[in-house]
Amino acid sequence: MNCQNIVFSQKQSQKRIEKALRVLPSQVLKKILFFALYLLGARLNVIASFVEMPEESGKTTINRVMRDGMPAFRDRRQSAKVYELQLPPPQEHQASVLIEDDCCAITFGNMKYQLKIPQSHQVHIRSVLLSLLQANLLSVHTVSSALDITAAHCRELSAKLVNDGVTEVLIDKRKGQKQDFRVGLPVKAELIKHFAASAVTGHSTSSQALTKLINDTKKTTISSRTIRWHMNKLGLMKIKKTLPNLVEALKKTPDPAF
Repeated sequence: MNCQNIVFSQKQSQKRIEKALRVLPSQVLKKILFFALYLLGARLNVIASFVEMPEESGKTTINRVMRDGMPAFRDRRQSAKVYELQLPPPQEHQASVLIEDDCCAITFGNMKYQLKIPQSHQVHIRSVLLSLLQANLLSVHTVSSALDITAAHCRELSAKLVNDGVTEVLIDKRKGQKQDFRVGLPVKAELIKHFAASAVTGHSTSSQALTKLINDTKKTTISSRTIRWHMNKLGLMKIKKTLPNLVEALKKTPDPAF
């Protein structure tokens, strides 16, 4: 395994080591690092100096790991009753998201605390949801569904947000028309038709699903981003839940012409 081309960040290393020390004793962490660097081919005296551990102790650790496996990493100065290498119990996601007609409602805990963000504040919504994903308070599936993007794109945005910040990642810096010249009246009519039909019949009204339908019908190559922009501009998402009820009500209402 060649690590010569890997770029190591001193800042990230320090943060990760500090985080690891919250659940692992320092001696155990040193043994793990010593053994890992040994496997990667580093010289024993260099490793010993790097992890601040006597070279002979490092050799002993290597021999014990090769003989006993994982238990060799345990700090032998503590009894098994006092310290055991255990994985922390899986953390359940502590928040939920509900997309309403005019806002995104984020609930924390047992419904005691709720944050509502207007649907028109898309940058605010994205930054909050992606931040909660990074904190493991929301799942990738929940966030990607709420933002109407794929899980892979969601993970990509989350990673970029950590490295580049809100301004570089989430704020649209494009100027002028947003491809409106590609969406004429026929395409807009097709969008409204498919949206209404899908909403009434219980099919997906996501921008990806509608984009595929429109591109297949009109033989176009319009992006889902453009379709989503026009859905918001036309106010279609505001009638998503009320349209089926309206259709059912009209079915039961006598035509005034008769």
